[in-house]
Amino acid sequence: MKNLIVIGVASIVGLAVVGGAGFFGYKMYSELAEYKALGPIKDMRTYSKENFDLKKENKLLLKKSADMQRQFLIHRKVTVDKAVKRSERKVATSIAAFTPISGSYVLAATSAQEQLELCQDVQALIKLESQLFESSDPAVVLQQEKICGTHIERKLMPLFKYQMLRVRASMTGSLGHLRVDAEEKFAKARKLLEKWEVPVERELDSYTRFDR
Repeated sequence: MKNLIVIGVASIVGLAVVGGAGFFGYKMYSELAEYKALGPIKDMRTYSKENFDLKKENKLLLKKSADMQRQFLIHRKVTVDKAVKRSERKVATSIAAFTPISGSYVLAATSAQEQLELCQDVQALIKLESQLFESSDPAVVLQQEKICGTHIERKLMPLFKYQMLRVRASMTGSLGHLRVDAEEKFAKARKLLEKWEVPVERELDSYTRFDR
């Protein structure tokens, strides 16, 4: 009886081992079949390398995108800050432009400065485009040259000179005392322009002096 039990247990164990080996073999076969379905090992290596390259390229693109965003935010802040300052300056200088005699002086100086700033803004925009995209539109470069080549002070200077000659001519004889008032107006105008960091050409300023 004991022998029969031992034989039975051995048979069960043997069947279990055979069954386990069969299951393991089937599993291995299935996995190998899946790998085989993927293609040759050479193709798998190629896919692996391509996947690595794509991940690397994606990382670089994300870094470049972050850098572009950073540069844009800097440009936006600078542009907005300038716009706020220029808006405040425009109010103050526009009011001063209505002052008799010295008003045209303020107008000529601020107009020249505004034209210069337009040139600088376009140059900054082209520079940003070049940094972000490593290229620039030739048409925009030509427009920049046109803007920067507009020397408005050359057109305003003869007009201001003619006006001041007329003012000087009117302040003769009994009206000579009006020169003191005119000089005070120009002194206030200079202080205003200095406050807003508006430079004045020496030639323009030379016509504001009155010989007593």
